[in-house]
Amino acid sequence: MKRLPIAIWLGALAFCVWIVAAQTRFNTDMAAFLPRAATPAQQLLVNQLRDGVTSRLVLLAVEGGRAEDLAATSKKLAQALQASGHFNYIRNGAQTLTPEERARLLQYRYLLSPRVDAAHFSVDGIRQALNDSLQLLASPAGAMAKQLLPADPTGEMLTLLESWGGGERDGPTMQNGVLFSRDGKRTLLLAETKVPAFDIDAQQIVGDAIRRAFAETRAGPELKLLMSGPSIFAVESRNRIHHDAVRLSLIATALVAVILLVAYRSPLLLLLGMLPVVSGALAGLAAVSLTFGSVHGITLGFGATLIGEAVDYPTYLFTQRGFNETLQQTLQRIWPTLRLAVLTTVFGCLTMVLSRFTGLSQLGMFSLSGVLVAGLMTRYVIPVIAPGRFAVKESTAMQNLLARSADAAARLKWVPVAVLAAASVYLGAHQETLWENDLANLSPIPEQAKALDRELRNELGAPDVGYLIAVPGADQQAALEHSEQLVPKLDALVRQGVTAGYDLAARVAPSRKTQAARQAALPGPGALWENLHAALVTSPFKEEVFEPFLRDVEKSRRLRPLQPADWRGTPLGSLAQGMLIRQGTEWVALISLRNVTDETSLKAFVTSLQAEGVFLLDLKGESSRMITEYRNQSLRYSVLGVAAIIAVLGFGLRNFRAVFAVLLPVIAAIAATAAMLATLGVKLSLFHIVSLLLVLGIGLNYGLFFNRSAVDQAERRRALFSVVVCAATTVSAFGILAFSATPVLQAIGGTVALGAVLSLLFAAMWTNRRPMQE
Repeated sequence: MKRLPIAIWLGALAFCVWIVAAQTRFNTDMAAFLPRAATPAQQLLVNQLRDGVTSRLVLLAVEGGRAEDLAATSKKLAQALQASGHFNYIRNGAQTLTPEERARLLQYRYLLSPRVDAAHFSVDGIRQALNDSLQLLASPAGAMAKQLLPADPTGEMLTLLESWGGGERDGPTMQNGVLFSRDGKRTLLLAETKVPAFDIDAQQIVGDAIRRAFAETRAGPELKLLMSGPSIFAVESRNRIHHDAVRLSLIATALVAVILLVAYRSPLLLLLGMLPVVSGALAGLAAVSLTFGSVHGITLGFGATLIGEAVDYPTYLFTQRGFNETLQQTLQRIWPTLRLAVLTTVFGCLTMVLSRFTGLSQLGMFSLSGVLVAGLMTRYVIPVIAPGRFAVKESTAMQNLLARSADAAARLKWVPVAVLAAASVYLGAHQETLWENDLANLSPIPEQAKALDRELRNELGAPDVGYLIAVPGADQQAALEHSEQLVPKLDALVRQGVTAGYDLAARVAPSRKTQAARQAALPGPGALWENLHAALVTSPFKEEVFEPFLRDVEKSRRLRPLQPADWRGTPLGSLAQGMLIRQGTEWVALISLRNVTDETSLKAFVTSLQAEGVFLLDLKGESSRMITEYRNQSLRYSVLGVAAIIAVLGFGLRNFRAVFAVLLPVIAAIAATAAMLATLGVKLSLFHIVSLLLVLGIGLNYGLFFNRSAVDQAERRRALFSVVVCAATTVSAFGILAFSATPVLQAIGGTVALGAVLSLLFAAMWTNRRPMQE
C-alpha cells in the first residue's frame, strides 16, 4: 500500500506535464483582467478595449533630423509599410485615399455628400458653385479643382475629401508633402493594423516589421522612430509580463532554496521540500488550462507566490520532527494543525475563484490547486519517499534566540488589539479616498509612454480612445438613421470646441433612407441641363465642358444604395464596419470623438438623448464603475470566505477561544497592512483585496502553529523555528514580486510580504500559552 500514493502521484504528475506541455496556451491579453461584462455598456466597453476601431491604430512619428530628411523618410516608410501587407491603411499626408477609395467616392459622391438637396442643383445653386470653383482654381488646391471641375462643378468630391479631416482647427501641418507636428520637429504617420489588437503574437510581428522598415528607409542614423497605440502597448505589456514571470520565479526559487538549505542543512531535504512546490505548480497550471483554455502570463508569474506557500507544508513537517521520531509519527502529531492550515488557505483561494474577473479566477484556481496538491503531497507522498532515519540539524542557539524573542513579544500581547483599533479608525476615516478605480493602472506601461501616446494622438487628431457615443437601432439601417439625426448636434459641439471632430459609419455609408432622399433631389437630365445653361450665362466656363457632370448625375440617380460591406478591403472599410456593430439583438452605431476638451458639456449632451437610448461610452468612467462593482462583489465574497474559514477553524479546533486566538493576529495584520499602504499613498485595488486574502491564509498558518499544543519546550522551539522559516520563504517569494514592473504582481507581492511579516509578529504577541485542542 505504501507504493499506491507514489503511483498516484507519478501518474497525476505525468498527466499534468502532458497538459502543460502539449495542450496549454499561454497569453498576456490584459483584457483577461477585465470582468465578464454584465450590462450592454460594459460588454461594449470590453469589446472596444479588445478590438475596437481605435484599438488597431498605430501612431508613428519620426524625429531628430532636418525637415527634408524627415519628409523623405516618412514617404519611404509609408510605402514600405503599405507594401508589407500588415496594414489596412497608412496615413502620412502624402496620399489621403487609395485609388479604390477615390474611385468609389467619385462614383457615389452625390449619395454621400451632405450638401445635396434640390436647392443645390437649382440655377442659383449651380451659379454659386461655379463662382466658388473660380476662386478655388486660383488657390493652392487649384490643380485638383481643375481636374475634378468637368465632372463635379458643384464640388461634392472636394467636400468629401475635406470631411475626413473632421474639422480640426489645430491639427498637424503639411510640409514637403507629408504631415508634420505643429512645431515642425516630427513627421507623423497613422496606421491601422489588419490583425486584431488582442492577437499579441501577430502584433509583435507587425511591430518588428515597422522597426525593420524604418531601419531600411531612414535618411540618416540620427533619425529616431516613435511608436505608440493600444497594440504597441499590448506587445510591450506581454514582453514585460513574460520577462517578469520568468525572472522573478527564478529569483524566488533561488532565494527559497537558499533559506531552506540553511534551515535543513541537507540538499536531500531541500529536494524533497521542493517536490510539493513543483507538483503544486504543475497541478495549478493544468487546472487553469483545463478550466479556462489558456494560462495568463500573470498567472505564470504568480507561480512565485505558490513557492512561498506550498513550501511551508514540508517545512513544517521536517523542522518539527522530534528526536528518534519517524515522519509518520510527526504527521500523526501535527496533521490536524497542518490540515487546518491547508484548508483555510484553500477556502481563502476559493474567494478568488468565484470572481467574475477571468484573470483573478485563474489566480485563485492556480493557488487553490497548487496548495491542495502540496498539502496532499506532504501528507501521503513525502513520508513514503523520504529516508527512514534523518534529522534536521537543529541550531540550538538560533532556536533559543527565537524563543527569547517570542517570550519578549508575548509581553506586548495587547499591541495587535491596539493596532487593529487604530487601523480600523484610519481606514474608516479615509474610505472615500482609499480605493483605486483606474483600470489603466493595471498596465505595466510607464507613464512616459502614456504621455507620448497622448501627445501623438493630439497631434494626429486620432480618435480619442476615451469616449464613444453609442447610438442603438433595431437593425443596421435603423442605427445608421439614428446616428445621422445627431450630425447637426455633433457639428454644434465641434463649433463650440467641445470636441475637435468626430467619425461615424454614416459618413461613408449613409442609411438607405438618406441616400434615397439625395437621389430624389437630383434633377432629371432635362431640368439639370436647363439649370446649368442658365447658370453659365454669366460664367466664363463653356457649356460643353460639363458633359461628364450631366452624365454622372444621371448615373447617380440609378445607383443602388452604397452598403457598409461595399467598403470591405479598403481603409475606409474599418470606419464603415468597425463603427457599426451588432450588440445582442440590436445594432449600435458608434461615434468616435477626437480631442474632447469639455467633458461636462459632452456628458450633458448625451444625457439629453438618454430617452432615445443613446449613451456615452466613457471608457475610463465605465471601467472605473466596473472595477468598483466587482471590487464590492469581491468584498462580499471575501466575507463569505472568512465565514467559511471560521467554520473550518471552529470544526477543527472545537474551541471558541482557540479560534479567536488564531484569528485576531491575522485580522490585525490585514488591517494594519491596508492602513500602512494607504498612509504611503498607495490606493487599494481589487488586487490588494486578493493579496489580503492570501495574507489571511498565510497568517492563519502562523497562528495555528504558534498556538498548537506542545508536550515540552523543545517541541515548542521546533514549532517556532518552523514558523519563522516558513515566514522567511513566504516573505522572500512574495517580496520579489514587489519589484515587478507589472502593477498586478507588484501589488500582490508587496502587500503579502508586508502582511506576512505583521502576521508573524502579531501571532507571536498574541500566542495562547494554554494548550489548544486538536
